[in-house]
Amino acid sequence: MEVDLEGGDVNTSMALGVYERPALLWDADPAQRSPIVWWVVFVGFAYTLALAYAWYCRATGGNADISLTWKGFKVECKSS
Repeated sequence: MEVDLEGGDVNTSMALGVYERPALLWDADPAQRSPIVWWVVFVGFAYTLALAYAWYCRATGGNADISLTWKGFKVECKSS
């Protein structure tokens, strides 16, 4: 690749790419993604509550067991 700085003829074909259309097309409206975000926030909050109760259980001398069921997180506190 030769560059002629005096004549102003700079070959930039290597620097500039050719525009290509995106390979994937997202047809959905961005507002449709909102329920997924709220679901993640809700599940994260529920898991945080389960961890807090498990921590409380262990702090009081118990043994906590967290399991995920179809109805949500289940925390069992078994006393030693």
